Parts: sequence; structure tokens; C-alpha cells
Amino acid sequence: MTPFDRTRFSEVERVIKAPAPRWDKKIAADLVTEMEAFFGKVDTIPQMKQALAIAGYQGLQRQIEQAVKGKTCLDAIRAMAHAMRSFSLGSPGLAIASFRDPDVDNPEYQKAAGQLALVVLRVFGEAGIGGEAARHAIRILKSLVRGFVINEMSAPVARPIEYQKSYVFAVEMFVRGLSELRDAKEAERVSPV
Repeated sequence: MTPFDRTRFSEVERVIKAPAPRWDKKIAADLVTEMEAFFGKVDTIPQMKQALAIAGYQGLQRQIEQAVKGKTCLDAIRAMAHAMRSFSLGSPGLAIASFRDPDVDNPEYQKAAGQLALVVLRVFGEAGIGGEAARHAIRILKSLVRGFVINEMSAPVARPIEYQKSYVFAVEMFVRGLSELRDAKEAERVSPV
């Protein structure tokens, strides 16, 4: 497939102005062809969503593993947070597909999701965040990443440096706040109530 040439808008306009049954079927057929090259036979929309989610989980896992290599504790969590944002901005379609948690019995999907979860839990575990505290930390981090990515994608193009600065501050606040999760868990453990 030829890469999209942004200087050839007349071609895009021609496709969009064509009767809907022609251009939407062509786009769908092109998408299915591209997906089948990577994922094999894709017959239904749920299969397509699963294939994209699996690719998203695997891509994010690779990016996190690369980012945390050689880092420990809180530095690894910082690196993971930045890798998550970078992946989402660099592969928005895969990121969005992996944001959803569909109810599926697909073993490949469950394996990819499980392997990603193990990597993330390991990074938090090395920083002393485990169990219920880790689950809270993961939810908070996912929300932080998703919120920034959604806002960044919908913002004018001229502000990426501002978002980068804000994200660095947000990650630092998150990392410093992890001690609150550890302290809350410790307080629950020793509390007689």
C-alpha cells in the first residue's frame, strides 16, 4: 500500500465525494486487507477489535520493557509512565483498542493482556507497591496517561512542549504519591479495626 500523500487532497476529496457505498466499502476492504496481512483472517468487527487490542498490548509491553531496562524502583515507574504516553501518542489506534477491556474468551487476547499486566505489576513490585496498592496505582497511572493523551490529541498542534512539561510534573506527582498508597496499606495491616 502506498503511504498517504498529504499533498494529494484532491484524491481524498474525490473518494469522500463518491457515493457512500463505494468509498466506505473501499476503505473497509483496504483496512481488512492490511489487518489480515498482520493478524490472519479477520471476519468480524469483534475479531478486528481483539486483533488490534492484542497488537496494542504487545506493542505497549515491548515499549515498557525497553524503557525500564536498567532502571529500578521509582525510576522504572517514571520510565514506564513515559513509555505508556509515548506508545499512545505514537500508535493512537492501537492504544485506543487496548484502552477497552472487552469480555472475550480469546486465549491469545487473554495471554497478551496477562503478559502486559505481569510486566506492569513487576515494575510496581520492584518499587515496593504490590497487592491492592498496585491495583490502585495501575488505575491511577492508566487514567493519568489516558487523560493526557486524549487532551493532547484534541489540542492544537502548536503546544506539544507545554504538554510534555505538564506530563513530567504529573508523573513526578504520581511517583511521589505512591508512598501514600504504601502508607495506607501499612496502616490497614496494623490497624486493629
